[in-house]
Amino acid sequence: MDLAHMLADARFYGAKSEPIDRVDIVSETPAGEARLLILRVNGRHLYQVLVDAEGRDILSESPELYLQAHGLPQGETRAIDGEQSNTSLIVDGQMVKVFRHLEPGLNPDVELLSQIADCPHVAPVRHWVTATIDDAEHTLAMVQDFVPDADDGWRYALGFASLDASFGAEASLLGEATRAVHEALAGAFPVSADAPSFRRSLDELVGRAQVLEEFSGAARAFYADLDDEVDVQRVHGDLHLGQVLRTADTYILIDFEGEPARPLAERRRPDSPLRDVAGILRSLDYAAHVAGADPAWADAAGAAFLEGYGIERTPLLDAYVLDKALYEVVYESDNRPDWVDIPLRAVRRLLESPQ
Repeated sequence: MDLAHMLADARFYGAKSEPIDRVDIVSETPAGEARLLILRVNGRHLYQVLVDAEGRDILSESPELYLQAHGLPQGETRAIDGEQSNTSLIVDGQMVKVFRHLEPGLNPDVELLSQIADCPHVAPVRHWVTATIDDAEHTLAMVQDFVPDADDGWRYALGFASLDASFGAEASLLGEATRAVHEALAGAFPVSADAPSFRRSLDELVGRAQVLEEFSGAARAFYADLDDEVDVQRVHGDLHLGQVLRTADTYILIDFEGEPARPLAERRRPDSPLRDVAGILRSLDYAAHVAGADPAWADAAGAAFLEGYGIERTPLLDAYVLDKALYEVVYESDNRPDWVDIPLRAVRRLLESPQ
């Protein structure tokens, strides 16, 4: 079977800019007529797949085989369409998220959501599955409450943007929900102070995407005088419109794994809540571009989000927005090269305007 070809074509494979030179099978578990494999790619990246005799990944087609292999809840099962990094299954009112890219340590989705189950703006985690690989625990899957009758936040916002209709009231409500989640996390995990790591992040990102080299000097100047310590805590880490659900009454934040292109240890590090705020602002900009809306649509929605959250736009927040846009350039280069111009335009716009 050609596992390398299968991975290269898979939506969940997150290193598409890097050729696959080697695929090793780390573990193999029978799953009916299929096999549950943990693969090591290029000697570094771990992925879990469910393959048939031809080497096709069939997790979305035959999810019951995965559930049986791990003794997870059984029942009428379907896979959620459209996911990038993982595969989620709906099983009788619960959701089973299968983590495709595996890293040592407890996945932040499990770690955070299992501790703020009483927050009305999250779907609590009830159970999870781990495996020992290379003498370290890796999180394979988790079971959490399913949120029924909810709209995907990205598609919901695109509906407004495509009509150039105001998203202000919705953005304000999302700001309130985001603030409530941050307050819940601050109550469940330690809060401390630390200096932002903008320049360290810049060095890492420039090293991973050559296109960012031309912006390096201007970005360093942008980050000047932003070395004061800020309050840091556990945060979502990769918040955007695709990570929220619109219910009849409010917004629910989902997928607390952090930015998938960053190492797990970095994703678990306490950060400023402005990291998440910047993520929503950038996502609103994406929505405007994709829908062909006037740029003023994103500006107005962003202002309403900040009002709902309860903060004003500051140079520090703009620095987090720039850091997010730089990260997006790396992510899009690896996953959706046709989209890379969206964050590049944002980087240019931020660096050309006075702080």
